[in-house]
Amino acid sequence: MFYEVVGKISIAAIIMALGLIFMTLILGTILVKKNRLLFPRVLLFTVDTFYLQLKGVAHFFGMSPSIVDQIGIEVRNNLNLNRFSSIKSKDRILVVPQCLRSIKCPARLDSSVGVTCKGCGMCMIKEVKEEADRLGYGFYIVPGGSFVERIVKAIRPQAALGVACFKDLNIGMHSLSKANCLVMGVPLVKDGCVETTVNAKDLINVMRLGIERGIEDVQKGCSHELGLKDAKS
Repeated sequence: MFYEVVGKISIAAIIMALGLIFMTLILGTILVKKNRLLFPRVLLFTVDTFYLQLKGVAHFFGMSPSIVDQIGIEVRNNLNLNRFSSIKSKDRILVVPQCLRSIKCPARLDSSVGVTCKGCGMCMIKEVKEEADRLGYGFYIVPGGSFVERIVKAIRPQAALGVACFKDLNIGMHSLSKANCLVMGVPLVKDGCVETTVNAKDLINVMRLGIERGIEDVQKGCSHELGLKDAKS
């Protein structure tokens, strides 16, 4: 009798989990394709809890597994938008990946602060760094996610804005959220290991949130690229 009850409970739990997974993929597709966000906290819970299972199901149905990461990024951006805008720039950090650098970059990696930009102008990092400095952000060029966690642990910023490929960005945002750091993310438009690219205009728009431009202006200007949509829960 005991094992029968346990079996029924297990089957029910599996059915519920599958239901959440399918619902997340459907609503996530609506989010990505139709620019409409529904039940954001349910989506975020499912992405965080059933991450690998979601990717497996997405692949089974011929979808790109990266859609799971895209859903996680866009939902967090929506949920964190207003709070991020209220945080002073001096309490924010901007973290970009070293793969944005030119292959001819003369800068070197420092074990404590990451790569120190020399402003050579051979890549877009100079432009982004100058804006970050002007706004008062802490600015870091990092080789990987573990380096970001080390910086956040040492600096303890109230908010972090990150740039990375979909997978690394989603995982990084999830990790920093658990460390009580408010996160926003801007995905790369060209990923890979070297000379990647991010839309500088979109990134700078998010950097200026609550500082020089109103939330409504930013939503109108880059909602499609960054997932800043009207959320319904």
